[in-house]
Amino acid sequence: MSSQKRLVSEMFSKINVVLDQFRLLTVPTLAILLLASVSLSPYPTGYFRSPIGIPIILAGSFAELRSNHFHSGLDIKTNGQTGYRVYSAADGWISRIGVSPGGFGNALYVTHPNGYVTVYAHLDRFSEEIAAYVKERQYQRESFTQNLFPSRNQFPLTKGDIIAFSGNSGGSSGPHLHFEIRNEKNGWPVNPQLFEFEIEDSRPPRIIRTKLYAIDSGSKIRVHDTRTGGWRVITGGESITLDMKRENGKVKFSRVDLLEAQGRIGFGIQTNDYHDGSTNRLGTFDIKLSANEKQLFSSRLATFSFDDTRYINAHVDYADWVARRRWVQRSYVLPGNKLPIYDMEGDGLLNVGPGETYDMRYDLLDASGNETVFEFGISAIQSTEEVSSPVHVDSENGLFIVHDAPFNFETDDLKISMDSGTVYENTKLEYFVSKKAPSDTFSDVHEVLSRSTPVHRRFRIAIRADRVPENLLDKAIIATVRGSNLSSQGGTFENGFITSRVRTFGDFVIAIDDEAPRIKALNISEGKNLVRQSNIRFQIRDDLSGIRNFRGEIDGNWVLFEYDAKYSLLKHTFDGSLEFGTHTVTLKVTDQKGNTATYSASFKK
Repeated sequence: MSSQKRLVSEMFSKINVVLDQFRLLTVPTLAILLLASVSLSPYPTGYFRSPIGIPIILAGSFAELRSNHFHSGLDIKTNGQTGYRVYSAADGWISRIGVSPGGFGNALYVTHPNGYVTVYAHLDRFSEEIAAYVKERQYQRESFTQNLFPSRNQFPLTKGDIIAFSGNSGGSSGPHLHFEIRNEKNGWPVNPQLFEFEIEDSRPPRIIRTKLYAIDSGSKIRVHDTRTGGWRVITGGESITLDMKRENGKVKFSRVDLLEAQGRIGFGIQTNDYHDGSTNRLGTFDIKLSANEKQLFSSRLATFSFDDTRYINAHVDYADWVARRRWVQRSYVLPGNKLPIYDMEGDGLLNVGPGETYDMRYDLLDASGNETVFEFGISAIQSTEEVSSPVHVDSENGLFIVHDAPFNFETDDLKISMDSGTVYENTKLEYFVSKKAPSDTFSDVHEVLSRSTPVHRRFRIAIRADRVPENLLDKAIIATVRGSNLSSQGGTFENGFITSRVRTFGDFVIAIDDEAPRIKALNISEGKNLVRQSNIRFQIRDDLSGIRNFRGEIDGNWVLFEYDAKYSLLKHTFDGSLEFGTHTVTLKVTDQKGNTATYSASFKK
């Protein structure tokens, strides 16, 4: 049964309950209740057509796990090419146009009268009328980057109108069409597969591995390894990873035949989904975990808020992702996780008491209704030891960052200030100072926890700047250190400290960026004849603080240079407006600390 059919079935079950409870009411009242119940289904089928004229094969699914966010739509393959026609999925009007060197690149937003907005991103180019409108605004504002909101009557659309051509613009890692459906009222993206687009999918989700967590100081997990014949044991705060296999049509542990535990334990699962005709790893739509037929955990990725998407770092085992690039989804909810995707009582943890046994079961569904089931057992460890209570965190001793309280920490050379909700669970502060700073830096290295601990909200960090030469204070930044590599976190000089707001833990140091960006001319040089060339191209790079802005001119007049940040590429395309003769192109590029590079050359056109 497809997920849409399941929703409809659940809807009519609710209607029957309402009718049973209110069968003595008048007919008009019952009709109102019936209409209210029917409106609970927010996913009209048959309303939207495919946004592209080739079969939908996915490179990425809705709410697929990505770095620091859930994927907000479908990535539709375009055979490794750009230039496929992109169609309006239904009647409506273009309500927003975006042009950016990163992110969605060239993007269109179409509002529909049924309360939804469709989004089309990473486009190569817009249709002719829209492109002319955008270019006019770019020249008016003298800026490549645009965020435009046309009036409702500016670009009315009929279902199937060509609005753009597929591409690879912005932060795209290859040619494809990113397609979304959003709720117009709250802006939340909704899984487009719930609207039943034609996507061939007969393959159920696959379980790669599971993970068990000993939550408290009194928790313990014992795993019997069939290969060695011995027991692997973990205790409070530790975890253990178990690989999976499929045997005789059933999902099993690959080398484990017995699981024992005591105290509070948690579970995690690494799972991928696959569609017909595609080898891409996609996301699993619905995950449920039960113990003795009682639901312990449930997550359903039908919709989410962009404001909440960073909570993905609490939903997954973030340390595992940082260390091994594995997306293990927790089957329990951390205290500071505010995602609205869960539907269960409690936090999903299992409390294993003396003498107890549990029949555990994972039920996984993809958005097409294909199901995978994994069943396993856990029994209590046979022990006379008393199970300890959870560790009490003393929030006043300055050693713990409490997830729902502000936190401040200060030494002579470092200041840290965090708002409530910066971390997802109570976290012990680990802070060290290292004198082994990389060359060309201007402070000790301040090790604040590690980058494997996730950060939700930006927090303030300040490092004393007494080693920074006075003439370079305006060029100083805070940088994170990994080996000999520095990554800028920005910063300004305030009251003797370099201060910034950061969104990561790790090793921090003061660095100086007083070097201008680099400009590399790709197809132009002084005096070159460009009569047979259609464009001028440059590569621009900055080694530390990053590019802030650029300005390109021909004969002193601003001209449009398109910027593709992933390739560090700037391109001006000649539009036939230049008179025949000699001209001068000038490009000025500025980084985040105000360092500027300029390139100028004359050419014939």
